[in-house]
Amino acid sequence: MSKRTEATKALRDMNDAELDEHLHQQRRKLFEMRFQQATGQVENHRQIRDIRREIARTMTVQIQLQRVAAVPEEAMVKPAGPVSARAPSRTRAKRAPVPSLAGHPPASTPSTPEAEPADAPETEADDE
Repeated sequence: MSKRTEATKALRDMNDAELDEHLHQQRRKLFEMRFQQATGQVENHRQIRDIRREIARTMTVQIQLQRVAAVPEEAMVKPAGPVSARAPSRTRAKRAPVPSLAGHPPASTPSTPEAEPADAPETEADDE
């Protein structure tokens, strides 16, 4: 088994209190590693990534256990229904009929009255 599989198996064997304690320890370890990184004392930077992944793994197992506990037992055991050998057919939705426009007059655009030319200002011609 891989290291990751062994770690997950170990987490799944823990109860809720042990998972909480493990999560608290990992978060404390991450805090200390970040502090060491800030002061330049970290030799292996990969440890920070590994601790973050361990925290995520622990939280995932906790959430999975909470979901299993939330589901009632009746919902877990479902009788197997009949299995259809045929795949469901794909049908298109029927299009709505387009209303006929045969009896209606063509739509006219609203006409705008054209602006009449403004009367030119009358100029007085000088009579000479």
